[in-house]
Amino acid sequence: MPSRVEIFPLTGLPLINPGDDLAGMIVKQVRMKGLSIKNGDIIVIGQKVVSKSEGRVVDVSKVRASKRALDLARRVRRKAGFVELVLRDAKKVAKASKQVLIVTTKQGFTCLNGGVDKSNVEGERMYALLPVDPDMSARKIRARIQRLTNRQVGLLITDTHSRPFRLGQVEETIGLAGLDPMADYRGKHDLFGYQLRFKNVAVADELAAAAELVMGQGTEATPVAIIRGVGRVEFKERARSSELVVAVGQDLFKGTL
Repeated sequence: MPSRVEIFPLTGLPLINPGDDLAGMIVKQVRMKGLSIKNGDIIVIGQKVVSKSEGRVVDVSKVRASKRALDLARRVRRKAGFVELVLRDAKKVAKASKQVLIVTTKQGFTCLNGGVDKSNVEGERMYALLPVDPDMSARKIRARIQRLTNRQVGLLITDTHSRPFRLGQVEETIGLAGLDPMADYRGKHDLFGYQLRFKNVAVADELAAAAELVMGQGTEATPVAIIRGVGRVEFKERARSSELVVAVGQDLFKGTL
């Protein structure tokens, strides 16, 4: 296992617009910064720039709210157009109150406001939505980066999520390509010979959170990071972010909320 892990922030990227070649811009900026992409690197990209490049930015004033959105907006005390955006990408509403609107998205993630977000989006009425298929987005970006660099890499698309029973937010993986999101220790033994039964580490989320330390959430303007030297990652072609979503029968905390 490597003796150290390195995380490189990719600063200096311009603001991303719909239709931009995000992968090409990343490779160009890496070279301009005197950096390089090596075999085994993991490219971490914040969801917002992916959504912008795919045109997933909406003027909320032009959104026509459904009756369901109007009714729910009164309950949660939010603008009906915003609630409509949340519902369009929601599979089910998990909780709706004056404090929070939590939904399970069509992509399978349970989060505040279904990932609909105003931060780092220019324009008072503009909101960013999640990519339609974050894994597909990750596969396309990864494939182009690999063509441009002739290097084999993994790629993560991340978003900021709140967590049950914990204060604050952390970065989590919502889309991935080229690497196993889990490091499964079940069936292996610890230092004293005890066979591990539950240890199945969400390494993709650990990488997402680690990258956020150099990416930031405010004015840092650093939506991309490169992680190098992680020994626990298994690179593989067939991987899906849905592997990070717990099945109902496997949820150890079911019934506690």
